[in-house]
Amino acid sequence: MKFKKPFLAALLAIGLGITAMAAPPVTTVDPRTIGFTMSTIAADALQFEAPTAQSSAGAPQFHEDEWRQIEFFPAARLPELQKRLKEYKTFEQQNRVPQGWKDIYARRIAGAPLAGTPGPREVAALLQGTMAPAPILTTASAPLGQVKGGFTIRLAGSVFLYGIADGSTVHSLAAMVERGGDERVLTAAFTRLYQHYKLVLVDWRGQMLLTSVEPNGAPGIWRP
Repeated sequence: MKFKKPFLAALLAIGLGITAMAAPPVTTVDPRTIGFTMSTIAADALQFEAPTAQSSAGAPQFHEDEWRQIEFFPAARLPELQKRLKEYKTFEQQNRVPQGWKDIYARRIAGAPLAGTPGPREVAALLQGTMAPAPILTTASAPLGQVKGGFTIRLAGSVFLYGIADGSTVHSLAAMVERGGDERVLTAAFTRLYQHYKLVLVDWRGQMLLTSVEPNGAPGIWRP
């Protein structure tokens, strides 16, 4: 699986060591040709609460566009997810421009309780993770607030799961690998969640599904 890498940061670090070299030629871009920087987002009607010192301690903070870009679903919804990924692939190709995308694929997917998952704390125990406060979402200029009903499960390797729960009922479960994080930790979490709760994992921007666990322990992968 491929997740966001600090590629630009690496390029900048290299650039700091060659400042004495000739500067590249200046190019201009017509602002009207600059598109959206994200090709797909989850169009959820989230509710927010004002964070407090206690509720924000240890809470992850990330841009609202990152919400549910990598997420788990019951395996029973696999045909629906495959159909949506095919639609999104076509949309992404048709709207791609040199400086982004002409339009955004807004995902409106009805949530449903994750069958078999007894609650966030039990999921955390299964994955040997630790509970943390709900995520705090931000925009480019300001925080939106802390997700109402949200939770976070921190794993090793700068990986965490998050979502929304109503008591012991998990309504959504997503994942994020932080910059420099270990993607193998997320793969291991998928393996356990598939084996215990039959959950599949979709990476929307990566256009990929982890659909099963093979006899050799490797994840089954599907792409549109």
